[in-house]
Amino acid sequence: MPTTRFVGRRTDLESVRRRLAESRLVTLTGVGGVGKTRLAVELTRTLGGAFPDGIRMIDLSAVGETGQIAQAVVTALAVIDRSIGTPESKLIAHLTGRRTLLILDNCEHVAEGCSALIEEILDHTEQVRVLATSRRTLGVPGEHLYPVQPLAVPDMSRLSGPEDLGAVEAVQLLVDRARATQPEFALTDANLAAAARLCVRLDGLPLAIELASTRLRSLSVQELAERLETRLDLLTGHGGRTRQRTLRAVMEWSHSLCSPRQRLLWARLSVFAGTFDLRAAEAVCAGAGLPHDDVLDELDQLVAQSVVTAEPTGTTVRFRLLETIRQYGRERLTELGELDDLRNRHLDHYLATAREVAAGWATPGQREGLSRLRSEYPNLRAALDHALAAADRGRHALELVTALRQLWYADAYLSEGRDWLERALLAAPAGATHEDRRARADTLWVAAWVTLLQGDHERAAARLDECESLAGSSGPDRAVGYVSALRGTSLLFRDRLPQAQAAYEQAATVFRAIGDMEGLLWTLFQLAITASHQGDGVRAERICRESIEISESTGERLCRSYAVWVLAFDTWRRADAARAEKFMAEGLAGQRDFHDAVGVALLIELAAWIAGTRDEPATSARFLSVADSVWESIGTRLTAFGPPLQEHRLACEESLRARLEPAALRVARTPPRFTSVDDAISAVLEPDPKPAPRAGRPSVLTGREREIAHLLADGLSNREIAARLVISPRTVDGHVERILAKLGFSTRTQVAVWVARNG
Repeated sequence: MPTTRFVGRRTDLESVRRRLAESRLVTLTGVGGVGKTRLAVELTRTLGGAFPDGIRMIDLSAVGETGQIAQAVVTALAVIDRSIGTPESKLIAHLTGRRTLLILDNCEHVAEGCSALIEEILDHTEQVRVLATSRRTLGVPGEHLYPVQPLAVPDMSRLSGPEDLGAVEAVQLLVDRARATQPEFALTDANLAAAARLCVRLDGLPLAIELASTRLRSLSVQELAERLETRLDLLTGHGGRTRQRTLRAVMEWSHSLCSPRQRLLWARLSVFAGTFDLRAAEAVCAGAGLPHDDVLDELDQLVAQSVVTAEPTGTTVRFRLLETIRQYGRERLTELGELDDLRNRHLDHYLATAREVAAGWATPGQREGLSRLRSEYPNLRAALDHALAAADRGRHALELVTALRQLWYADAYLSEGRDWLERALLAAPAGATHEDRRARADTLWVAAWVTLLQGDHERAAARLDECESLAGSSGPDRAVGYVSALRGTSLLFRDRLPQAQAAYEQAATVFRAIGDMEGLLWTLFQLAITASHQGDGVRAERICRESIEISESTGERLCRSYAVWVLAFDTWRRADAARAEKFMAEGLAGQRDFHDAVGVALLIELAAWIAGTRDEPATSARFLSVADSVWESIGTRLTAFGPPLQEHRLACEESLRARLEPAALRVARTPPRFTSVDDAISAVLEPDPKPAPRAGRPSVLTGREREIAHLLADGLSNREIAARLVISPRTVDGHVERILAKLGFSTRTQVAVWVARNG
């Protein structure tokens, strides 16, 4: 969310809301810097319960190719899908039946691809709506355009006092931003004419006003207006000045007022995609003309001048260049002849970041590392693009996709990870050097793992064969270990248990010999479940205990939750349901924030089987429904993980049909709807949340809101309610939005039912 106050545009907000009610696609158009993105963000604050399945904003500025748009949306929505279908088909499957608003921001540079994707979404879903921002129209049938105009500017022919002038939107923004650095700033009779003239000369463009207002720290309004007018005339000429030229002139003026080091940093920062942190800025941008120790001070100055936006996120601050400013900086970077060098440094930094996270996987920083990769994903994507495009960076592309393996295994990135892996392997065939062969071998087992998770056993086997041939027979080796482990996984999924056990044992021996805790932990819980399926519960428990002990000694959490799942499963099989339930809850709690839908689904399946054993059929049925929802989001079923697990599922379902009346079973098996796997975890660990307002609590509404709710129940429109109560329609609109939000409703009909029930 923005850190600065939103100024004006109340009419725009209402108009766009109305258009969204009438059309499934609304495109905000306008010149750069006019405020399209900010208007879209502010709109999300006002929509309340209109979109019960969520509002999702996807920034497309970092997408370099039309072919990457759908996958970027899939990834941004955290669509969990292990199938091998197209990104478009996965997106449609995810959105079908959902009442969602997608905000696609910065579409202009990939407009044709955006148009095709939006048209497909609208054609194949019923309740999804799209709000796009673009400097050009998208040309999709049914598109409603909303040209975003600059802020209203004063009428220079009839200026009144400071109070009236302060009500003009452009002046409001100027004053608001001036007070950010000068709290005592105010419009006076002495400066109001200069303030008005300044806003008029800047054409009411919000970004231009933001940039210019930073100079009020050292200039009076009169001095700023005079200097800027001179500069605008010099840069744009006296005639034919467009708003786009105005903004560019202001950026050039702001650029000229920066110190040489600030100008250099501005240009170098343009290599980043999305947001970045201070460490990245120092690593990538420091160098000739800009010492490392000066980056922070110069970055702080660019923030003060509104060139860079600072976004506090938890315990850190991330930075961003607005797209228009970034493009201007990229032009300067190209003129300096530094673009290729900065791209290489950017790649090197994010390769080092990915390696650092990979090396720290089996440590207490595991969850934070995965979160860090997600935060940096736009930059990781840009680094991969450059590595694949540069003729001499093929090995770095292999090393980067390998280092990102834990991100690829996270479900939302699985399909995109497979695409990057395939592209990297195609771009960097086996080289002559040992380092090249080593890099390709590692990428091959990662690619095999990803394809195996998608059920593509044949492709995985081919990758493992090539990996084995490159690794050779020089003794214990990471690639050799993963070849054995992944062949074991393929055998396990195909119910060839003795062969799977042998493969896992061989892999565990290799990983122990080389001290690879990551590989060992992934192997051990699979070896344990294989032993359990074969009826060797004592061995399964011993292996689980060893795995949990290693996890606890290293601080690793994800594999620990899988080991606890196996322990819970085997304990349940040995008829100790109460103890198994405790293990299950522990495993689910350990899965929070990893977004690992497979692990969560397996644990919730087990929770259903345990509840059935404990003579809680309704709870068992409800948990099966939760598990089904998670499996559906992944695009797979329990059958993908081998027949033994499926047999327990079928037995549970048969038991429920025998113990529950059909009507009760239908109610218990009603599919729940979740926006994340953490919601599914909460549905099992926290089954009885506090009553929602809709359960019947009239006190959640104010007196005026209850009055309006009754009129809504009587069938009156907002305009009719306004006339009845002698208030403005806009005021009624606000009350209705708050009523819907407080009650958790999305329609007026739901309000009418609620009123009837609550008298």
